[in-house]
Amino acid sequence: MRERRPRWWFGGLAATIVACVVAPLDLVKSHMQTQRKKKSILFTALKVIRLRGYLGFYDGFSAAAFRQMTCTSIRFSIYEAGKYHEILNENFLQKIALASFAGVMGAAIGIPPDVINVRMQNDMKFSNRERRNYKHVFDALVRIPKEEGFFSLYTGASAAFLKSAVGTIGQIAVYDQIKTMLVFYFKKEDDFRLHFQSSFLSSIISSVISQPFDVLKTLMMNARPGEFKTPNHIFVHMMRFGPLGIFRGLLPNLARKGPATILLFLIYEQLRINLGYIDP
Repeated sequence: MRERRPRWWFGGLAATIVACVVAPLDLVKSHMQTQRKKKSILFTALKVIRLRGYLGFYDGFSAAAFRQMTCTSIRFSIYEAGKYHEILNENFLQKIALASFAGVMGAAIGIPPDVINVRMQNDMKFSNRERRNYKHVFDALVRIPKEEGFFSLYTGASAAFLKSAVGTIGQIAVYDQIKTMLVFYFKKEDDFRLHFQSSFLSSIISSVISQPFDVLKTLMMNARPGEFKTPNHIFVHMMRFGPLGIFRGLLPNLARKGPATILLFLIYEQLRINLGYIDP
């Protein structure tokens, strides 16, 4: 029986469903990356509840959902299209290159909603006078170019491109490679257990290798104009909690990304198996 292939929108749909579940952890991670005094996960979460209530954990969700439906759909569809090209031949280095390209292309569309998401998540931390008060992602897409210029939508673009490329390698390419190896060496069936094992391992690898770029991206996107004057200035700021400062927020990121990656691929694979198409 020939393998079913995923449709272009499966990745975006699966990622949006996952975003509904992990939004609170994503917001806590973002707050930890931007805080000036070192606070624990519990303290950060309680502060969110105090400032905005439990619904505060979903600040910026419209931007997060919009990003998943666009950026993630692009990343998955480009990777899957390239994966079945005859020159790929299951070579891991080629998969890395393909995933990098897919990540960069996805980031080109996904950076503006990512900027908006970070800003909306952190808005509660400012005084009433300093808050941006975006109503939703489309309000921000109109206001930011008017108030700050079009290119402000791409604040932190360099870090976002790197993070997306590395994250796509760690998530999609590594998942695909682990899955291929489990099938080849251990004769695993294309079923729930294979998808769970592959996504579990890829979630750990992806979280660790992309975390420094995620911290850099969050700081740059949340910064006020002129807050960081040079790349060295922002690097010093990243290290304010010591050598492990570049991994600030890794624990909530692992707590978020582990289940999120597993759920993402379980949903994605079920969509592929049940609703995918067979190439004629």
